[in-house]
Amino acid sequence: MNRWGVLRWATLAGVLAFAPARAEDQPKKVDIRNLSCEDFMALGDDVRPMVVAWTHGFTRAGGENWVFQAGQGKAFVGSVEDKCKAAPKASFRYQVTLTAKERQAAARAAAKAAKK
Repeated sequence: MNRWGVLRWATLAGVLAFAPARAEDQPKKVDIRNLSCEDFMALGDDVRPMVVAWTHGFTRAGGENWVFQAGQGKAFVGSVEDKCKAAPKASFRYQVTLTAKERQAAARAAAKAAKK
């Protein structure tokens, strides 16, 4: 009887050790489709740049530049954050797309000016 008691406790300990993580321990999923700027700004500082990059890439607002430059990436995220601070109820995806279009237009204008 004692052996079965030990086995039962060992089995219970094993089940508890390998139990799935609680919902609080799971990373929070971010629904970008309906994300407002207010919700975006409420995300953590470490998550916001990833959300901007994901949204920018997913919406194909990128253009022809396949080289990532950290300074330009930080400036892009900062521009989106500034737009969201100015209009917290606006669509986050729209702000990312608008920023990308502004950057593309500036790059085209600079390239056109360099040709002259």
